[in-house]
Amino acid sequence: MSIESILTSSPSATESWAREFAATLVGGELIALTGELGAGKTVIAKGIGKGLGVREDVISPSFNYLLEYRGRLQLFHADLYRIESADTFRALGLDEYLDRGGVLLIEWAERVRAMLPPETIWIEITPGNDPQSRKISVRRPS
Repeated sequence: MSIESILTSSPSATESWAREFAATLVGGELIALTGELGAGKTVIAKGIGKGLGVREDVISPSFNYLLEYRGRLQLFHADLYRIESADTFRALGLDEYLDRGGVLLIEWAERVRAMLPPETIWIEITPGNDPQSRKISVRRPS
């Protein structure tokens, strides 16, 4: 497993990093975003969407659980904030998106950690030294 850490100075810098990260995606990736409420998970989702060529605004799917976007690769953006367990994830049929190609991006992925495959790319967002900065840790499988 490789681990990369990035420090960004603002939400726009975080989004810019995510756009560049999206350029490395080829399809079939599962990206698990973790971090406390307000850490910047949706900012990263927006940047990945822009980096994949999604023309519409990527929003948090908190009340829909999952939204789909078309771009260079299809983006499936899930938000599990209101899901308590992997059983609920399965009952809603969200596990079917693990095999649909494109890029599956899951906010609050730690809630279903046990059911995610070993090739999952984990991105953890934590506050930096000031209110606008963020530390982004990316763990990629070997």
